[in-house]
Amino acid sequence: MGISHEYHSAHSRAKRSRAGFGLRLAGVIAAILILSLAITAILENGQKESEEAQEVTSSGMAENILAPLPMQGAANSAAGESGTEGSADSTGNAGAAAVTLEQFGPARQTAGAYSVKAYDSSVIRQPACGQVDLSYFSDAAFLGDSLTVGFSDYSINLGGALICGYTGVGPDAIVNRSAVKSSTRGEEIALDVLAAARSKKLYILLGTNTLTTLGAADRFLAYYGQMLDLLRQTLGDDCVIYVQSIPPVRPAAAEEKPGLASDVLRSVNEQLAQMAADKGCVYLDLWETFADGEGSLKEILAAPDGVHFSAGNGYGAWVTYLRNHAQYSAANAWTPGSAYAAN
Repeated sequence: MGISHEYHSAHSRAKRSRAGFGLRLAGVIAAILILSLAITAILENGQKESEEAQEVTSSGMAENILAPLPMQGAANSAAGESGTEGSADSTGNAGAAAVTLEQFGPARQTAGAYSVKAYDSSVIRQPACGQVDLSYFSDAAFLGDSLTVGFSDYSINLGGALICGYTGVGPDAIVNRSAVKSSTRGEEIALDVLAAARSKKLYILLGTNTLTTLGAADRFLAYYGQMLDLLRQTLGDDCVIYVQSIPPVRPAAAEEKPGLASDVLRSVNEQLAQMAADKGCVYLDLWETFADGEGSLKEILAAPDGVHFSAGNGYGAWVTYLRNHAQYSAANAWTPGSAYAAN
């Protein structure tokens, strides 16, 4: 009897406990539902008010944006302000700038409002790069015609550079290993002299004696390309080869030698620049220093014949240009006070 009573008593308590838990669960669920309904009502009411405040007109203008977006142009801003003045007054948002929704997105460039830089001599040429000391040329060689001969004739100081100047020579003489005459060493083969010297820099200026007549440019350029290949093979990849543009001449000289006219030389020099870039050489545009506004040799830098340079001003300007346009290297001997000189 005692056991039966205790069993029925425990069973009754369990039933009452389950009933109480069910009531509490139902209460919690009801509270959650009521809270959800309240939140939904608040959100719907807020969205309705926002839609009423932000009316979009038939022209696609939003009138409640207070500041124009960055991509909105001045013209659009002005149009938006004038077009929505009445609407802004009626809604109480006076001064609010309207934004045309169709203007959203990436900006489009207007045709002709930009330019593409051509890869020509103005881009290829070596820019000014500090100023090297004359000792920079101590392991350099200069290969050229009568203009280069002037370095020897006028005793121009080039820091001990090797001067391989030969009057009347062209690139064909170098390629064909023709015997040429040096004003200081006598007859020689230019390639053999350069190979023996193993110079680390080579400055080339050829063409003034070759391009005196019209129609000579194609042959000249063909030999010039072969010459560069041969010099690279002879001197190695560690030699910096500078290709110098053919300088302009005075107008009277161009009349006597039409192959040296400014337009002809510009065309040839443009092709020399491209050739230098293709063959890993440095192109030096001497016209930056020697040409006047009309593309002629500056009178103050010219010798009486209008083709060669004057001993003082002409060669002085040439050496200064070369010193200011050396290819950069941390090992260069820089002039104190120049851009890359150690302080």
